[in-house]
Amino acid sequence: MYRQFALEGEVHASLDCVPLSVRRKLDLAELKISLAGWQALSRAERLALCHLPVDTDEELTVYADVLRGFAVRAGVDLTPLASAPVRRAAWDAESVSARLRERLGPDGALDDAALGRLAALTEEERYAIVKLADPKRGPEKLRALLGELGLSRGDGGEGPPG
Repeated sequence: MYRQFALEGEVHASLDCVPLSVRRKLDLAELKISLAGWQALSRAERLALCHLPVDTDEELTVYADVLRGFAVRAGVDLTPLASAPVRRAAWDAESVSARLRERLGPDGALDDAALGRLAALTEEERYAIVKLADPKRGPEKLRALLGELGLSRGDGGEGPPG
């Protein structure tokens, strides 16, 4: 099962947009697919790309090969990432904590308990924080994600009711 973030709404039901979990996999594979390209893939292919693991180098190689195969079948262009290679360390707990301090400032910084919970998050969850903490984005989705992950100030780590 791949991580489905509540803040993405109906994205997971329709798969009309690329979910955050798949964006992480694409970044690790150092490949980009356009929204039109994603939508040109069959729903079954998009679902497979959501569920295929990328935890090891071998899995990542398989993921990239499967993605390329789907793209060829659909006549979709994939492009290499223009930036430097993506490394998992970009969303380790220390990097995420620094990114949050930078993005939210002292009023939005995590308390000690939340910082401890940050280290226990999955790679997908920390990746989502990094993506949503980008200064080009508004803070609303980042705050929603922090609430969803039980990292909001004063929530005690219980997360949203569910």
